[in-house]
Amino acid sequence: MLDGVVSGLVSGSAYAILAVCVVVLYRLVGVLNFGQAALGAVGAYLCYGLLGTGVPLPLAALGGLAVSGVVAGLAGWVMARWFAEPSQTVRSVVTVVLLVVLLTAGFRMFGDSPRVMPSIVPDSTFDVAGVRISLTTVVALALTVLVAAALSLLLRHSQIGLRLEAMSERPTTVQLLGVNSRRLAVIVWATTGVLSTLALLLVAPTRNPTFESMSFLVVPALAAALLGAFSRVWVAVAGGLAVGAVEGAGARIDALAEYRGAIPFVVIAVALVWLRRREVWDAPR
Repeated sequence: MLDGVVSGLVSGSAYAILAVCVVVLYRLVGVLNFGQAALGAVGAYLCYGLLGTGVPLPLAALGGLAVSGVVAGLAGWVMARWFAEPSQTVRSVVTVVLLVVLLTAGFRMFGDSPRVMPSIVPDSTFDVAGVRISLTTVVALALTVLVAAALSLLLRHSQIGLRLEAMSERPTTVQLLGVNSRRLAVIVWATTGVLSTLALLLVAPTRNPTFESMSFLVVPALAAALLGAFSRVWVAVAGGLAVGAVEGAGARIDALAEYRGAIPFVVIAVALVWLRRREVWDAPR
């Protein structure tokens, strides 16, 4: 059981990083991005496509990260250019269209067959108290903490973070005050696109995924972000790791193995009930 929990932390780290990207975009740009994982999948699949042509893994990974950053930045420019003033609901619905477009493009470019993905981390393991831990797990957890800490500091203790949060509420007003809100939005989108690709490059070798299945990893990420009400970075990180750990443990239990994919939806349902508890319970009082 414990081995399953530890092995699930690789997936949990990917969920956590994607969840942090969702939280950052929501707080700074006012967009709930349903295409977050699909943007990462574009870069990840391009990386493996370059590997197939003989490009060394480090260069292929850098190429995938760069392309995902460009594609995400372009999406951010479109959102900032034409959808800056509409409500958060409208902007979030636009990201559903982005998801559909990326799924269609991914199907055309990469097909729908599962692929064996090579690991960007050396395949080595070591034992701690009788539990086998892979180097990928350690790197994934370290990257998750690093990303969460950096973005948390950006949000809470930097001038640019304050400007970005103001931009999510009143983008035109911020623009009139001399802040280039479009440029900041593009930078935020591009950064989250790169981070999403990095997360998927870590988790893909454990799954042999299709482009579609990688794109829908946004579901557990949204579940983790929802636990933090799309505003608390560290709660989203904890939620992502917890979902991955429970999935890993469930894979080792025969009665639950077939249903572990439903765990994110259970988390979403519980989180929605919890977040609405005050409104519902306080009304009768």
